[in-house]
Amino acid sequence: MAAIALGNPLLRYWHGEGTLAPLYWGWGVAGSILLAILVAGPPLAGLGGLRWALAGICVGAVYTLWILVSIWRCAENIDRPVILGIPRDAWTWLARVLTFGWAINAAGMSVMLLQSLMY
Repeated sequence: MAAIALGNPLLRYWHGEGTLAPLYWGWGVAGSILLAILVAGPPLAGLGGLRWALAGICVGAVYTLWILVSIWRCAENIDRPVILGIPRDAWTWLARVLTFGWAINAAGMSVMLLQSLMY
């Protein structure tokens, strides 16, 4: 399984084998922004309907599960013991807490998108 995980970044992060920074900022922050634009943009612009939104919400749920587990497992994979005067353990905790905030935000966005399309 390790050989498969090394060749696939999605599996590597899922197994906790990646560095936190690129996972958090690249796959987490940038990925969330891109996914939100792709899921909510077309329906809110009148280009996609309820089916598009539902499909996007399903994809977003899978992504959210993946990013939560991956960040949780990679949260301790920080190269330096202190960054900006803050110890590694604090960054680990912060990454985990903020990722749950993302999940709550994603759920709220999904509900609001569905409400805007149904009423």
